[in-house]
Parts: sequence; structure tokens; C-alpha cells
Amino acid sequence: MDNFSFYSIPAYWVLSLIPHSYAISVITKANGGKWSNVSPRSTTWDGHLRKTIPADIYARYERSEAASKNGFENLPIFVGAVLAGNLAKLGAREMNVFVGSYLALRVLYTLCYVNISKNWLSYARSVAWITGTLLCMRIFVKAGLALNAA
Repeated sequence: MDNFSFYSIPAYWVLSLIPHSYAISVITKANGGKWSNVSPRSTTWDGHLRKTIPADIYARYERSEAASKNGFENLPIFVGAVLAGNLAKLGAREMNVFVGSYLALRVLYTLCYVNISKNWLSYARSVAWITGTLLCMRIFVKAGLALNAA
């Protein structure tokens, strides 16, 4: 069986970028086709958007940007787990199941983050995040055990 785990790293990067692209499209559409790429993180631009965009649209924009940022913040732990698993020569099936499950959880996490606006439902997002993090920790532990046994 081929090991596809290294291919999952650019796939993860793209998954993390998608909500940012979506956020720009949502806010551009609500802002009469205007987007400032000069300084999109400035407080001036953000203040303009807060004043001119309906609150529900702006909230979706914020959640989309937060989902993207969270994806990039979690990239190191995922990459580390992929590298550790491969360094320890964990089986291709195990690595493929790991990365497939992790990417699926990230898709679920992102969909929850972008679409859920009720606090009590937002815990579904937290469950997806915790489960993905635990999958990474499992790979780190298995890699450590395998390397210590060698």
C-alpha cells in the first residue's frame, strides 16, 4: 500500500486557505464588490466593515477568518505528527487512515465554525478540534514507542 501522508500536508494547507477565500467573497459581496487588499487586517478597514455590513454577514466573515487562522495555527502539530509517523516507519495504512481522518475532521471543524452561530451548537466544533488533536497525539506516542523499541 502506498503512503499518501506527505501529500496531506499541502492538502491541509489548501483546506486552511479555503475559509479565508470564502470570507473575502462574503464580505466583498456584502460591501458592493469592494475589498481592500492594501491593509486588510487594519483596524480602519475592520471598523469600516463593522459599520457598513449587516451584523450576521460580518459575523460569518469573522468566523470564516477565524477558521482559517485556526487551520494555520494547527498546521505545525499536524506536520509534526506526519513527520514523526514517517520517521518511526509507522505503516502506510495507519498513516493514511490518520491523515484521512484528520483532514475529514478539519473539514467538519471548518464547516461548523463558519456555519454555526449558536453557542450551544458550537461545541460540535470543539469536539472535532479535540478529536483531531488527539489523533495527532496518538501518532506522536506511537512514533515514540516505535523508535524506542528499535
